[in-house]
Amino acid sequence: MRFDAHFGDAEAVQLKAAILLYGGAKRIAFASVHEPYRDPEGGAPYLDAGRPISVEFLRTMARGLGLGMAPEILPETVVMRTPEVTAWWVPATVRPMFFSETSDGKTLNGKSCPHPPLVFVVDGEHRLSVRALLEDRRPAPRSAIAIAPYWNVNQAGEVCLGSMVTPRSAGLAGLGEWVEGFFQSEFTHAGNVKITSHPEGHLGLWRDLAGREAFPVQWLIPAGTLEEWLCRRR
Repeated sequence: MRFDAHFGDAEAVQLKAAILLYGGAKRIAFASVHEPYRDPEGGAPYLDAGRPISVEFLRTMARGLGLGMAPEILPETVVMRTPEVTAWWVPATVRPMFFSETSDGKTLNGKSCPHPPLVFVVDGEHRLSVRALLEDRRPAPRSAIAIAPYWNVNQAGEVCLGSMVTPRSAGLAGLGEWVEGFFQSEFTHAGNVKITSHPEGHLGLWRDLAGREAFPVQWLIPAGTLEEWLCRRR
């Protein structure tokens, strides 16, 4: 089998080490790292005797792959932070809604509506997800969450970004930009999930809410707990 990879033109790359994994059908039991031995006569390199992988080696490798995380003071809105994922909550508020002019929601375009408290998640690949909260306070691991009552969101809470303007960085400084981008973009289509228990559906919900001050949580559809949702992403 042939494998080709392009690493850019900034500098030449060469084989530095190889990691071998040992285990059974269900788990990895042991790992070793092997330095390449280079044939002085110019032949292909082969692997030298291995040594057990150390924690420091894994840290060095992670930094080299860009998985390091700079020290930051976490704002109170952040509920989870890893090198790949950031989750934060947004209190209930009143915001205008924007819909595509070609959708059934165009009659609600620009009207101010109350929104429930929300939890957003963004990962290293610039994927955005959202769930609603039943209580307007910083959530705990066992806090109840619900389907976010918005178009462009699928069963798992993942947002179809469409024409949404997204920050260049998934860092803490850009969290507000993710929220603004979500609400300032147009909601264009229903996903593959029932997003509210309102008897008249999504559009009936937002028609009833236009001009009000508080979102009625009884129209939210429960979706488990915050911990279950976030840990399921791992």
